[in-house]
Amino acid sequence: MTHYCLDACSIINLFCGWEGIQELHTFGASWSTTTTALREFKEVRVRQADGTIIRSPIEHPLLLQQYPLAILSDLSDNELDTATNLSIEIDDGEAECLAVALHRNLVFVSDDALAIAAAESRGAQTVSSLDLISQWADLEPRRPALLFGILERIELLARYVPPRSHPRRGWWEKVRHARPG
Repeated sequence: MTHYCLDACSIINLFCGWEGIQELHTFGASWSTTTTALREFKEVRVRQADGTIIRSPIEHPLLLQQYPLAILSDLSDNELDTATNLSIEIDDGEAECLAVALHRNLVFVSDDALAIAAAESRGAQTVSSLDLISQWADLEPRRPALLFGILERIELLARYVPPRSHPRRGWWEKVRHARPG
């Protein structure tokens, strides 16, 4: 079984795209994050019935009811040292998640270009939320038809569009330009 450590930006993108993190159940993997990364996920943008967008606080207990992420809070001294060193390059949540991934041999999940570069330069295995959504869509024939709406919500609510250098940028553009209907 694959074990993943999600940083805040990937949780936000998945949450906005899937309208929750319940779809993590479909992977047959274990999912975790750190206390610092979870603290960075304080609110989410929500589209109202009239089309307006508001900011809404996120309640972590409700989030964890959708999928029981393991919240890693007891970091070893080595993990803390690594996180401290990484925090010079990347944000604290990403640094902590990457440190845990490196020391525990987990897959680091991030959509932050600097965090991914830091991970890859240290030999960590990485995936992005877009990789996960693409894999999720491939698991069931009806899911590819849902991709347009998922990516639209990520762009609108999470305010994320992959940079031109992102390996999934071509896939993103193809899905976003293939309007359903």
